[in-house]
Order: sequence, then C-alpha cells, then structure tokens
Amino acid sequence: MTFRNLWRTWFACLVLCLPILALLLVPQLMRSRAGSSASLMLGVSALLVLLVAAFVFAPAASAWSSPAPGWQPRIALRTTRALWRRRTGASVLALIAGLGIYAIGQIAGYALAEAVPHVHENPVFAADRSQSPWIIDYPAFALQAFALYAMTTLAVAVYAWSMRALSLRAASSVIA
Repeated sequence: MTFRNLWRTWFACLVLCLPILALLLVPQLMRSRAGSSASLMLGVSALLVLLVAAFVFAPAASAWSSPAPGWQPRIALRTTRALWRRRTGASVLALIAGLGIYAIGQIAGYALAEAVPHVHENPVFAADRSQSPWIIDYPAFALQAFALYAMTTLAVAVYAWSMRALSLRAASSVIA
C-alpha cells in the first residue's frame, strides 16, 4: 500500500469523475440562486447518482492504474463485491474514510466560498424586477468547483486504494 499507488489511483479517478466536474461547473444546476429549484433538484440528484457510480467503479479505476496479481481491471469489481461479503468491517472502514474525505472537501469548499464569494446581489434588480436578483461570479464559482472536484476525486481514490490494499492483504493471507 504505497502512496505511489494512491497517486496513480487519484489520477485515474480524476479521469473517471470528469462528468462530476462537468456538473459542478454548471451554476444553474448546482446553486439555487443561479437557477430554479427544479434545476437545483435535478443537479443534486445527478450529483448523487454520479457520486455513487464513482465509488462503485473506483476499484476498477484503481486496478487499471495500479494492477497487481489478483487486482486486475477485469476482476476488480468482482473482488470488491467479495471483499464486502467476507471483510465487511474493513470494507465499511474504507468507505467511511472516503466519505470522511468527501465531507472535509465539502467543508473546505464552503470555506473557500466564504473567502472568495461567487454570488453577489444584483444592484439592478431593485429597479428592474425582470433582472436576476443574483450575479454569479463565474471565476470564483469555477474555483470552488475545481476545489470540490479535487477533494471528491481524492475521496473516491482513497476508497479504491483502501479496497486494493484490502484485496492484496486478503490474497497474501490466503497464500500464507
């Protein structure tokens, strides 16, 4: 379980999770002040689906970026399912580690949004109600999106890296 494998897995997750980045970069789908509540619900639902898919397919990305005997792309998902059945506690801890990093990323994203606000009141709105009440500062919005993306992919990578290590430990204990 080396950090070199984590870096490789993180790179693979950066590629795997590009749809999440695309979604995070659309203010109308991710911010209530930029779009309607219906579009926000669509964006949040899509984000949830993409996050679940990222965690599910992360072991395959790990096997693609850091293959090892017993940890190959074509069998990584099957091996992960088996680990969840046989080593449930360790698998839950791997998932909790990933979700913990995701939560820290959300807190960091909030702090970044406080430091570099991406939404401002529109002064024209007071005189002309047909205008939007909010102005989105897109560079600041994109900065926050990239920070969230980096932490999200790190969370997914840590989960995949942990499952890889768990698989390799389980394989070595069977051999011994």
